Amino acid sequence: MLLTTVVSWVVHRTKAPGRGLLDLLAFTPIVIPGLVLGLALAFVYLRVPLPVYGTLLILLLSYCTRYLPYGMRYSSSAMAQMAPELEESAQVSGASWFQTFRRVLLPLMSNGATAGWIYILVVSFRELSSTILLYSPGKEVLAVLIWEQFGNGQFTTLAALGVCMILILVVLVTAAYRFGARFGLQND
Repeated sequence: MLLTTVVSWVVHRTKAPGRGLLDLLAFTPIVIPGLVLGLALAFVYLRVPLPVYGTLLILLLSYCTRYLPYGMRYSSSAMAQMAPELEESAQVSGASWFQTFRRVLLPLMSNGATAGWIYILVVSFRELSSTILLYSPGKEVLAVLIWEQFGNGQFTTLAALGVCMILILVVLVTAAYRFGARFGLQND
């Protein structure tokens, strides 16, 4: 979500050439099926001499790529609702870009960023299509474990893992909601 807030700032607040193209590129992964994305990432990182394949980092890269459009929409809608005069007044008062971003924009975007984070968290927990091509033994995520239990015919273990996944999501969403309520996010 932090990456998407910076990209949405570039798209909405700057006059940089190519900002429309940046927005289009950030939205492009939504049209790529998960299996194709996983295969493309495997193809790229098997040929590039970076030690990424077979680690959890490749799963993180896959999730960041796959869910970038969703985070971008949440961040862009939050950014579009703020007047640019708030940033200008902070800069006139002597704040740097980073101070303005951290003390003015991020608190005002916190509703959209928290909503985007919760949505991406919930949806990424069940991501299987790109993960099934990129995981390595010993580094399985919960969706892959559930898939393996289904393939092995162990339906009781599968059901228990499904309940555990739901409980984990309930705890994480409740914690995010309380964190947001504690730091000034209200239901509107």
